[in-house]
Amino acid sequence: MPVLSIVIPVFEAEEYLPGCLDTVIDGGGDELEIVVVDDCSPDGSSAVAERYAARDERVKVVTTPVNAGSGPARNFGLAQAKGDYVWFVDADDELKPGAVDRVLAAVSGPRPPDVVLVQHEKRRDTGAIETGELPELAAHCPADPSGFTLAEWPRIVDYTHTPWTKVSRRAFLDAIDLGFPTGWYTDIPWTYALLRRAERIAVVVECCYQWRQRAGSSITRTRDDRHFDVFTQWQRTWDDFEGVDDAGIRVALFNHMVWHLLLVIGNTERVEPKKRREFFRRTSELYRRYHPGPGAWRPAQGVTGLKQRLLAARAYIGYEAFRQVYRIAKRVNRTGPGIPAPAPEPTASEAEATPAPRSVGASAVQHAAEEAPGLPSQSTMPGPRVSGS
Repeated sequence: MPVLSIVIPVFEAEEYLPGCLDTVIDGGGDELEIVVVDDCSPDGSSAVAERYAARDERVKVVTTPVNAGSGPARNFGLAQAKGDYVWFVDADDELKPGAVDRVLAAVSGPRPPDVVLVQHEKRRDTGAIETGELPELAAHCPADPSGFTLAEWPRIVDYTHTPWTKVSRRAFLDAIDLGFPTGWYTDIPWTYALLRRAERIAVVVECCYQWRQRAGSSITRTRDDRHFDVFTQWQRTWDDFEGVDDAGIRVALFNHMVWHLLLVIGNTERVEPKKRREFFRRTSELYRRYHPGPGAWRPAQGVTGLKQRLLAARAYIGYEAFRQVYRIAKRVNRTGPGIPAPAPEPTASEAEATPAPRSVGASAVQHAAEEAPGLPSQSTMPGPRVSGS
């Protein structure tokens, strides 16, 4: 029986699947199984997978009854997997050299973990590489990074909630009956349900996975009303955590949710401009519903904290005004005055990394305070770095 099953859901990935499979089959020996799930793809993805299966007996190709999306396709592949551990890999991404062997080493000890978190990097379509934050987080882990629980290290929720950075013990997944829901952003409730129930989590800080971000092939680069699914998935997460009273966990989860929702609305490649007011309103509702209470949390510094205060105040007009002033200020700072055409709006990562203009920040925070008197004082938690979200 294989030790590790890599499950790859496939839909319209004919162009990228060979690159993915070439990096997956390069390691593991007979301890590796590869399950390619054809989600009724209309292109030649299935034929590509069958060619690999014909020359490598570790590759198995299965087909879903109907096209249902990546979440149900992962569930279907999990049901076919035979390995002790399961790793979900996207068909347009790639593994780093030695990744499979590093994962196998991480699960081979005398106390096997329920979940292994692996380091990743993001490769943009420009060729730029951004490294994930797992080593940085692990350097400040208050517990043993080779075996801990969410209660021992709540801030681990700040690591990307993508399924491809998690390797899970298959018997553990079966025991907790955890599958992916339908829709977009299904990785949110799946990831946090997984971490909440795991009795032993480990990390691999060497880079194992490369997320290939391509225009048009990722929901993070696509304008679509289905970005509103993010509210359903975060609500599912909070429903699952209803019985969790640990203040550290709830504060960390709230902090990450606020960061993530502001990232989504701040990314002009996701939410249509005419839908932004409604997205902001629903974000504010979740903010107020799950605020951890007086003394537990307060907005961060700089741009992030300013946006959080405007969110608390339900001050959409102030939020949009700040975004426009931010664009102008950044253009002037970057190119100098006298440039007639406005620069494109900043990406979420650019906005998170740049201090707010002082005059705008002071007036907007005052406006937010006036609109939201009585908001509890809160203790600061920094926002996570931008990665797979």
